[in-house]
Amino acid sequence: MIYYPYLRGRMYDLLALKEACQAQELGENIVPIIEPVRDSKELLQTVTALIQEEQPFGIVANPQVSVYGLNDTKLYPLPDLSELNFFHPTAILAPDFSSDFIHTHGHQTSLLIARNYPILKACQNSRVLKNVSGVLIPEEARIHQIVADKAVSLTDPLTFVPHVEDYAEIDDEFFQPASWYRQIDNYQGFADFSMVGGHYFDKGMPSRAIALHIIYVTADGSLRIHHFVSDSNETMRGQKEKFFEVLNKLVTWKNDNISGLNETPALDQLTEYVSQTKFPGLGMVKKLSLRHHFQLMHRLFELKTQK
Repeated sequence: MIYYPYLRGRMYDLLALKEACQAQELGENIVPIIEPVRDSKELLQTVTALIQEEQPFGIVANPQVSVYGLNDTKLYPLPDLSELNFFHPTAILAPDFSSDFIHTHGHQTSLLIARNYPILKACQNSRVLKNVSGVLIPEEARIHQIVADKAVSLTDPLTFVPHVEDYAEIDDEFFQPASWYRQIDNYQGFADFSMVGGHYFDKGMPSRAIALHIIYVTADGSLRIHHFVSDSNETMRGQKEKFFEVLNKLVTWKNDNISGLNETPALDQLTEYVSQTKFPGLGMVKKLSLRHHFQLMHRLFELKTQK
């Protein structure tokens, strides 16, 4: 079973991925897929780290969000990946798709992302589907029927709410519909948008509330996500105060509920801010939350391998 965390190339997502890779917190069972959104040094540095560590990964050749794919001239061009056996040429089955996007060399295997049923149906008998090794799809029966045993479940387990403060009504919920420890429903792997969510916004929207999301594993092996929301949400002001409201909730909950596999270095680093007065910024909070997720998934796969 392979896990494909699907990341848009936002700065702090990339920093979390780069640091996890350099700390060897991923491994062969975790294959990150990056859909670039910006021509940035963070993207280049992250890809460079993945190459140096020979970490399996994929980069979407035809990104469908933001502006990365609109300009062929890049300030931070990526290195040639065509000869790397651990690189997975990856593309989205969209109107701009070309089979060249998933052309492989040597021992490379390619990945296709197919969330659009009409386009997939039109390609049903093409060489494209025959040549790719995995197809990331939503859990939709008619799409699964077309790709058969090449299916990789691509889900967005994070509940999308209209307003950040609405997460206070959810509190705690089941996170991962796919199973990290066994193959189910004829899927060869699973992918998700982690605690970042699948909805892409090119620029962050101001919010009166701050929410923090922590993924954890339960005794029966299922994954859940706990939401922590600030209380003083009447106005946009007081981001620092809102952060410490959330952090104090996290610390209290962590002391009562988190131990063993769930107690990761990233989560410890995040909760250590409670003894400080400095607000680290929401980007740092997001980075540590994602690092925690990577560290947890890495531990779970290590545990599975030992068994």
